[in-house]
Amino acid sequence: MTGRRVRSPGRVTRSLVASLLLVVAACHPSTPIAGHAAHPTRSDLIGAWHLVSIQRDTPSGRSSDPFYNEGSTGLLIYDPSGWMSVQIVGRSRAPTPIPIVRPDPTDTPATAPLRAAALDTYYAYLGTWDFDETTSTVAHHVTASLYPSEAGATYRQSISLNGDELIFTTRRTTAVGVIIQRKIWRR
Repeated sequence: MTGRRVRSPGRVTRSLVASLLLVVAACHPSTPIAGHAAHPTRSDLIGAWHLVSIQRDTPSGRSSDPFYNEGSTGLLIYDPSGWMSVQIVGRSRAPTPIPIVRPDPTDTPATAPLRAAALDTYYAYLGTWDFDETTSTVAHHVTASLYPSEAGATYRQSISLNGDELIFTTRRTTAVGVIIQRKIWRR
């Protein structure tokens, strides 16, 4: 005998399985380990997400977002080809009659307040997107928006994944201090 160690088949199998699990974990860094937030990849974002909540932290504490308010709903879609769209609807939308056809904006001045209220409680845009995995930053390149002046804008947001939740975080410095907004989306 040459002094070579011979392993039992059970020991080789356990060792092989453990090695394979380490390789799989390394190939899928988006899989959370022991309750830690995942490091997202571009493919993790693809699909449809619904809005769970919008949280806004100010120097004086947590508050409702002044545009969307509490209880908003929304839909965010990332397409694998690089297109995206987002829609957010405020909870306090005034009911309006359902028209048979799309209303003509020149019909009556009385519709102006209804249109203004609808505009103040709804937000949407579409465009292309990309994701920087090194900084966990998603960029939305606006092609068209409810607000025409946003066409051509790029909005960047830091993201994190926590289980089935996608969390967008933006930080703004204002005259009253730092405001942190989190939009929480779920599959």
